[in-house]
Amino acid sequence: MIKNMILKALKYGSPDWSITSGKTHHDFVDFENINLIVGKNATGKTKFIDALRWISDILDDEKTNSSMSNKDYYFDLFFDNGKDRVRYNVDFKRTQFVVNENLYINEIQKLNRKTGKLFYEKLGQFLDFEIDTKFLVSSRRDNLQQPFFELLHTWGRNLAHYRFGENMGRWESEKLHDFEDSGINFFKNLNKVRTIYKNGIKKYDNFEAIIIADMQKVDYNFRSITLKKKHLSEYLGLYVQETDLESLTNFDDMSQGMARAFSLLVQLNYSLMAKIPSCILIDDIGEGLDYERSKSLIELIIKKVEGSNIQLFMTTNDRFVMNSVPLKYWSVIHREGNKSVFYNYQNSKHTFDDFAFTGLNNFDFFATEFYRQGFEEFISTAQ
Repeated sequence: MIKNMILKALKYGSPDWSITSGKTHHDFVDFENINLIVGKNATGKTKFIDALRWISDILDDEKTNSSMSNKDYYFDLFFDNGKDRVRYNVDFKRTQFVVNENLYINEIQKLNRKTGKLFYEKLGQFLDFEIDTKFLVSSRRDNLQQPFFELLHTWGRNLAHYRFGENMGRWESEKLHDFEDSGINFFKNLNKVRTIYKNGIKKYDNFEAIIIADMQKVDYNFRSITLKKKHLSEYLGLYVQETDLESLTNFDDMSQGMARAFSLLVQLNYSLMAKIPSCILIDDIGEGLDYERSKSLIELIIKKVEGSNIQLFMTTNDRFVMNSVPLKYWSVIHREGNKSVFYNYQNSKHTFDDFAFTGLNNFDFFATEFYRQGFEEFISTAQ
């Protein structure tokens, strides 16, 4: 089994937007296993999440698409799987598609697209290659000669992107025979909650009990979860028995907050129990939940992910969510023109540590912009 590739650092840019690191102002932004991306509206939180999703789709789908002809983009990514440090960068130009692509394993170059050189492991040497600009060289699936590309494919294939403010699988039609364990990748079908649950109880005897226990921790009291056909149709229905209700509650009819929490916990637990190495993106975490439930859900997610083979990125501009997540997980985005500047513990350690002496809550760290200037600006503002 391939170990999870943790995204340790990222450089990304396009003509209208790029990211950079605060304090040090390096081009690369560093990340940890658990990351909460906070910032005001229009600072780039969703853009950042979408950029990660986009490059993962490219690495998964193995070819470029028409959207690449509209603008110039570049990605430079550092990964670490505990054994190898992987650097991959790719440069797209409008109408020209892929103009450059490089891969390094432990600082040893394996691919140089500009010179047309690719390393063959079994031969122990570089050979010339030529490929259409609409395709990535990394799309090659030769595990004997280029096993290093499989690291990128695995990361791209198993990245999951949840928009917590949306339906999260409600009102989707899933047939009884959909997506059995036949190689279909669940993580690119995030609306298939019923199917994922179906596979969860099929593979793991305690899957239902874990979901019920987790929902109770978020103050949604379930007694049981049932899968059955919807009426006389061929479609799959998912129902829960709430403790204080006599009739079953259809997943489609759940309250917005309950459905989002349920959907996320079903899919997250499946990933954890299946030991699938993955990167999970959750945009607007806690949207639609009250403070206590939002706090409980986030604490539960962090506890589950810590020490696992999952890397987590969450975004929010909700003060209650911010107060629920320790600062060590934060990356604060500050917008400067067409750049999103990231301030986090990796590039602003002293500022983050100093804030503990103020006695204020986490939201104040954000609201006062302490993350940018530290005590000097904070004292000046207070006076």
